[in-house]
Amino acid sequence: MGSAATGQALSEALGLALPGSALVPEPLTKLLRYARAAGKQILRLLAEDLTPRRILTREAFENAIIIHSAIGGSTNALLHLPVIAQEAGVEITIDDFDRIHRQVPVLANVKTTGRYPVDYFWYAGGVPAVMLELRDLLHLDCVTVTGKTVGENLEEIEHSKFFMRERLGHLSNYGIARDEIIRPRNDPFGTDGGLAILRGNIAPDGAMVKTFSVPKEMHVHTGPARVFEDEPDAIDALIERRIRPGDVMVIRYEGPRANGMPEMYFAAAILSADPELNHTTAIVTDGRYSGAMKGPCIGHVAPEALDGGPITLVEENDLIELNVPERRLAIVGINGRPRSEDEVTEILAQRRDRWSPRPSRHTRGILSLYEQVASSASHGASLLGNGAAAPAHSPTTRA
Repeated sequence: MGSAATGQALSEALGLALPGSALVPEPLTKLLRYARAAGKQILRLLAEDLTPRRILTREAFENAIIIHSAIGGSTNALLHLPVIAQEAGVEITIDDFDRIHRQVPVLANVKTTGRYPVDYFWYAGGVPAVMLELRDLLHLDCVTVTGKTVGENLEEIEHSKFFMRERLGHLSNYGIARDEIIRPRNDPFGTDGGLAILRGNIAPDGAMVKTFSVPKEMHVHTGPARVFEDEPDAIDALIERRIRPGDVMVIRYEGPRANGMPEMYFAAAILSADPELNHTTAIVTDGRYSGAMKGPCIGHVAPEALDGGPITLVEENDLIELNVPERRLAIVGINGRPRSEDEVTEILAQRRDRWSPRPSRHTRGILSLYEQVASSASHGASLLGNGAAAPAHSPTTRA
């Protein structure tokens, strides 16, 4: 359930794709049939003047976030959906994700965190099967590209042969039960929702963690900071075995404006592959991850380091607390010793006085332009416009 697969599922959940069309396995002729049906439906939509703005309501975005939680979708949705909503004149924030994900369990037992390939998800019923399982949570009166509402689409699917023939028949060939791939609501794959938004003195504007992929023993964790100014340095430390169980790796200056917010894939992959570190050690970064990541990885820390966000004040051996149930990410100790909140605040203020802005990494080209106009990760890391919050170039203001 990477970013591309997540995008297909969310398109269907938003009402912008024909029911059942998301994630059709590539070899099936069904894919061509859906393509032809989509082309014909576009002509009907033009005739009826049913435009995306009529479909993309706040309720439609809430439906998409519900499905995002249920499928354990990519963390990149935190960047994409708010900005799509912004273009449609709807305000969706990271707090909407946190609120909805608290209520919706993960039902999809799909790789990389789960067991089955994503094409098996389609054979098990795909997005319609998940929507039927969560029908009481959805806004059923949202209009879709079929010209019918979400509720009408689901009613039609439920009483059709939609789930028969090549779908469930394929799974039966392998002796796999549908409920093993799309789990029933009373026996979910992940009970705590897809992701959580954390805040604290490191991330006052928020950070995200893919909750259900984090080992339970790491949902509450405090460990010493190991600080890196970019991902390559962090990768070297992992390869050279300089990271110890319990450490909290802090990778900064990888945010939207500092470096275009690249995916911290390799550091996370090395960590998750290490049997000693993958359930004891965390990564905290102002960079991003994707649907392919798993393990105790916290990303999207905002404000980012280049804007003088508090992540830039973290020093070696600061004690970093990760507390998923309380949605907290904070420095709770200095030089390996616990300190009170007031003491930590005072020490961070002293570090702020000594801090100076870092030179831009990109002085030419598209990333240089993006650095000048990008918004915070908490606002989708988008090009500014339509009310997105501008990055404050004063580090004092950002902190």
